[in-house]
Amino acid sequence: MHEAIIEKNNDSGLSRVVSTFDYLHKKDGGVYYITEDKGNYKIPWNITDGKYTWAEKDSTIKEAGSIYTIQGFDLNYVGVILGPSITYDKQSECLVIKTENYKDVGAFAGIEGIENVNQAKEKIILNSMNVLMKRRIEGLYIYASDEALRERLLELQVESLKK
Repeated sequence: MHEAIIEKNNDSGLSRVVSTFDYLHKKDGGVYYITEDKGNYKIPWNITDGKYTWAEKDSTIKEAGSIYTIQGFDLNYVGVILGPSITYDKQSECLVIKTENYKDVGAFAGIEGIENVNQAKEKIILNSMNVLMKRRIEGLYIYASDEALRERLLELQVESLKK
């Protein structure tokens, strides 16, 4: 997926990889990584610097951004990494949101006192995923951390190509 985004960026400009907030990130100036595909894919994650706008900086083609780094941007092409909080249950044929895997604890601020806290957290995660996927103008690439979800997305892609 990332190679395709780099090609699209070279051809069309303003194409980036973004991810759900399922990976460790601290605001301590350190570099943190998304590591997927049994360690075969490792990319700097959510590097922020108040001196520039993330999506417009050329070097960020080598990084993955978050919902915070991509806010307000429409990209020509976007590659979205669906992290460990977005999974698929084959038996029930539906998405399962694992709120315990979501690392953006700030996103859950202010939900105390809500009757169904887990449901509220699920909605926050799904909204984040929705925003990330809508950042594209021309095209969308998706990588799912969860193997069952990855398989289901590939099945759906094959089915849509048959139509």
